[in-house]
Amino acid sequence: DKLLVLYNYEGNQFARLVREALCELELPYQLVNCGKGSPRRELLRDVAPGASVPYLLDPNTGASMGESEEIVAYLFKTYGVGVVSSA
Repeated sequence: DKLLVLYNYEGNQFARLVREALCELELPYQLVNCGKGSPRRELLRDVAPGASVPYLLDPNTGASMGESEEIVAYLFKTYGVGVVSSA
């Protein structure tokens, strides 16, 4: 499996919910910190123009999404066999 990619910045409460779900599911992922004003913010714009943080790319399924609730639901549906979300 390839690493999931999460675009994030530390102070974002919605990104924190996604990080917690990734940890609960013990999924390895690449974290791309791209806070407002960061030069790395362009990386997110290159992937998804107009998108905001959090934003998830799943190279294993081709899925990409940007709403924290949608991301958490997707993670548990796709990778949470036998795991019940506490979110």
